[in-house]
Amino acid sequence: MKFVKNLFSAVLAGVMISFGGAVYLACVAVDKAPLGAILFSLGLSVILIMGFLLFTGKTAYLLENKPSYVPYLLTIWFGNILGCMLMGLLVQLAKPNLAETAKTLCEAKLSQAPWQTIILGALCGILVYIAVDFFRSDDDKKSLPKYILVFTCVPAFILCGFEHSVADMFYFAASSAYSLYTVKGIGYILLVSLGNLIGAVAFHMIRKAVHK
Repeated sequence: MKFVKNLFSAVLAGVMISFGGAVYLACVAVDKAPLGAILFSLGLSVILIMGFLLFTGKTAYLLENKPSYVPYLLTIWFGNILGCMLMGLLVQLAKPNLAETAKTLCEAKLSQAPWQTIILGALCGILVYIAVDFFRSDDDKKSLPKYILVFTCVPAFILCGFEHSVADMFYFAASSAYSLYTVKGIGYILLVSLGNLIGAVAFHMIRKAVHK
């Protein structure tokens, strides 16, 4: 039952990130990418408030947990993909223009060298870790700073072109040409996921060492 609960929570997190991705695509389509980057923050803020499981929000703590944390992370990753695939299919059916925007976005992403993708994923992982860890460390539900950090870190990684694995899951699922059903699409997502993990884990461990 715990596995099922975690899986469904991860699916819902994938859906929420997809909502953020959808509004970003809509803004990009009308040349308002900065606005879309800010509105994308809706997805992460809802996940944090409702306690859903997001892969990029959990990876930083890999080295300080038992080996059982690995299948836990994989369950979240898989659930995030399922949520993004569902939303991607709905967007393809209901908003073909957004699917075309996603296609253009994915074409640009696939033009990167693998090492670039990993680095961009790592940099994104750091920013997401900062936003998530600070949000969860502040127990005051009405605390303004933790919301400000979410609504600054998220637009920052989007406008810098850093890669978020779950957001990319949605873009590839929504794209009519480069979907998550292709080897190329899955390979790219794996590289970004690895980068997200490396960045978050490294920054978390360095931060702990500095404090000690």
